[in-house]
Amino acid sequence: MRGIRALNPYAEQSPQAAEKVQEQLQRILESPEFHATQRQRDFLQFVVTETLEGRSEEIKGYTIATQVFGRKEDFDQASDPIVSIQANQLRRALERYYLVAGNVDPIRIDIPTGTYVPVFHTQIAVDSDEITLRDKSPDLGIKDSWPLVVIHAFQNLTGDPERDYFGTGLATELAMEIARFQEIRVSLGDPTTPGRSVAEEVAPFSICGNIRGDKMKIKVAIYLTDNRTNQQIWGDTYRCDFEASQMIAFEEEVARVIAANVAGERGIISRTLSVESNKKKPLELKTYEAMLRFYQYDWTLDPDTFPRAFQALEHAARIEPDCGHVWTFLARLYGNCYSLEFPGFETALDKARAFALKGIQLNPNNQRSMSISALVRMFANELPEARADIGRALAMSPNSLFMLDGIGYLMTLLGEWEEGPALIRKVMRLNPFYNTVVHYALWADCLGREDYEGAYAETMSLLRPGVFWYPLVKAATLGLLGRGKEGKRFVENLLELKPNFASRGRALIGHYIKFEDILERTVEGLRESGLTLETD
Repeated sequence: MRGIRALNPYAEQSPQAAEKVQEQLQRILESPEFHATQRQRDFLQFVVTETLEGRSEEIKGYTIATQVFGRKEDFDQASDPIVSIQANQLRRALERYYLVAGNVDPIRIDIPTGTYVPVFHTQIAVDSDEITLRDKSPDLGIKDSWPLVVIHAFQNLTGDPERDYFGTGLATELAMEIARFQEIRVSLGDPTTPGRSVAEEVAPFSICGNIRGDKMKIKVAIYLTDNRTNQQIWGDTYRCDFEASQMIAFEEEVARVIAANVAGERGIISRTLSVESNKKKPLELKTYEAMLRFYQYDWTLDPDTFPRAFQALEHAARIEPDCGHVWTFLARLYGNCYSLEFPGFETALDKARAFALKGIQLNPNNQRSMSISALVRMFANELPEARADIGRALAMSPNSLFMLDGIGYLMTLLGEWEEGPALIRKVMRLNPFYNTVVHYALWADCLGREDYEGAYAETMSLLRPGVFWYPLVKAATLGLLGRGKEGKRFVENLLELKPNFASRGRALIGHYIKFEDILERTVEGLRESGLTLETD
């Protein structure tokens, strides 16, 4: 997969360095891919110039309002949020420029959230699996392996030309959110070019939509089309009150929700392509198709699908050995082999650790790679290191819905009893395709608080009866509730799935439950349901 540009702080302090930043500023301002209004361009030029001339401490909302936007000396930021609104739109325009046109520029200019003072970075080419938004060349690389989706600016049907920016901004935000996941390539459609672009000719999917509303409310409609059949395969609508100061926040949240629904590992695109890849033999699969086999296993954790996923990923590692995703997924499979004690589990942990490290080395900025490293470290009882890794994973993209369910799950199991469950519930509210494995973490949280009724409620949302953990938590919870007779049938099911559980139970539970009080309550609940575990 193509290279990306890593960021290093632009630490040079010299007239030559300032000149390079000024050249980059002009490159941005002159680019047709910098979609900013004239006032936003003046905003950018003002803050960059002030910073280069050593007056960054004077860059405040009041200064910008009076010197860029022509506000009077009695300007009040509380009643007139023009600067914060324009700053948010300028940030989006800069993000779009660097994704679409500025990926190879020598210097990156950003305006971090929470300040109006710009920062400058050098961009250094490195090897990575990072996917960027490019629609400049007919050479689309390994198009048969990694799916491509074209995103069009949303049509403004409000009758108010002033809202055109919202349709473009939402499409840009959505493109950046999907590209951040790195498993589906993205191209932004060009509304000024008639006919279909080269990307659209080969892209299996496209996203379009429209915006309707009046002065009080706004409604966004979105559609996902399978270009191979010209059929709409998904659609949804989103509404909010029209308030200028809230539009950026609404835009970002809608983009995150749409991206997870469409491009997440349980989203519409992967589900659609999984049906087709199932018809192929393992050695016929491309890399992304092999990853779909992993998703199929991960959706169910059915041991019968484990060999299919393993064989497909080993094949992918041979045909595309520099793909960090593949090694990360293999690390996850070996981790599951160890923690669920599939055949060969005795040596699986060492391989899981080695492959997790390789995944990070090949793809150091990938949220999934860091999360899987945290999972493997948890299995290895390296809990401080696991907490550090999951913290890094969260920091990479703290609002994206792609991985927050898994991150919240691990944070909870690692003892982050407030932030972990809060993240899980956020994802459950916004993403209908969240991973139901999170209910195991919420179950453990309830046991830690001795809320056995709450724990039982969490077991009602578990959807994987073929995994021994399902009857395990059912039997343990019913036992703790004094309903051991009901729990006995789940004990029978548990022993059918894991005949040696009486002897291996404490170790199997301990792979995931790292707190002695919760482990002992689980053991006690099983005992009340008729299953006594052997001591270590």
